[in-house]
Amino acid sequence: MSEQVSFVPLNWNVYERAKTIPWKELNPLYLITLVLGLCLLLWGMRILRQGLQSFAGLRLHQVLSWMTATPWRGFWSGSVSTAVLQSSTALTVMAVSFVDAELLAFENALALVLGSNVGTTLTTQLLAFPLERITPYIMLFGALGYLLISNRGRFLSLSIFGLGVLFFSLSLLQAGMAPLANLPVIQHFLRQLGDNHLQGVLAGTVLSGLLHSSSATTGIVMLLTQDGWITLPTALAFIFGANIGTCFTAVLAALGSSRAAQRVALFHVLLNVFGVLLFLPFVGPLAHGLTLMGGSLSRQVANAHTLFNLLSSLLAFPLLPWVTRFLKNRLP
Repeated sequence: MSEQVSFVPLNWNVYERAKTIPWKELNPLYLITLVLGLCLLLWGMRILRQGLQSFAGLRLHQVLSWMTATPWRGFWSGSVSTAVLQSSTALTVMAVSFVDAELLAFENALALVLGSNVGTTLTTQLLAFPLERITPYIMLFGALGYLLISNRGRFLSLSIFGLGVLFFSLSLLQAGMAPLANLPVIQHFLRQLGDNHLQGVLAGTVLSGLLHSSSATTGIVMLLTQDGWITLPTALAFIFGANIGTCFTAVLAALGSSRAAQRVALFHVLLNVFGVLLFLPFVGPLAHGLTLMGGSLSRQVANAHTLFNLLSSLLAFPLLPWVTRFLKNRLP
């Protein structure tokens, strides 16, 4: 039997909550570490993405043009390209731009977006590996490769350096959040949030929209779950919301574009909302199933992100013809 989604009232008055936090008792070094870790997380993802984009070069555009000839080709092309770009947002914005420039058919772009949701899960799976001890060596290897290699391999080295920055940023985030766990107001807030999955989705949506990355949000949720801040069901609600928040950039890119480009952005939003509505009522059984699969809590969160995107995309794929007609009628 599925678990009933709860709707416990939650006080979102940030000012009132901020007044109850004993700021004077907190060591500023922890807050600086927390902010620095968040900045490095976003910077590391940017370096990783830019390095892989430069390494792929113009061939990526050529592959996209050929691989979107059929829906299945578009699906697998979107998966592989997003794994290369390390950003579903980047590929979705690219699809919006291609459709706007009439370089890509609207129907083929939808399959590309479906595949991009699957390819983006690679980053979260990488973040779940416990590589803290070898992180400095990863960064050193990437930096030396970038400085010493003169051909396109230097961009691959740059992406390796970005991957090391990602792992290092997670260590900083964990160190910065450690003292905050003992604050009663934080414990109370997370406890309330854990009792309300719908508002957990909202929190994940806002956080992902601000960070412009569902992978970065998932990395933070991994730490919160691993350190016992939130339970696995609450983490699933955050993950569901993160997939909605990541659509924000594509929607902005579609504003002022052609109708076909706006349909692609709307499809991206509807796809992830469809997934949330489909899986949210079954948060409890899903969490239990992930626990039975084994692995660390971080790995379970990464698996949840992968299963959500994979299953929602595969379930939506047979509906593409109907969705195409629906979007054309709604945005003629």
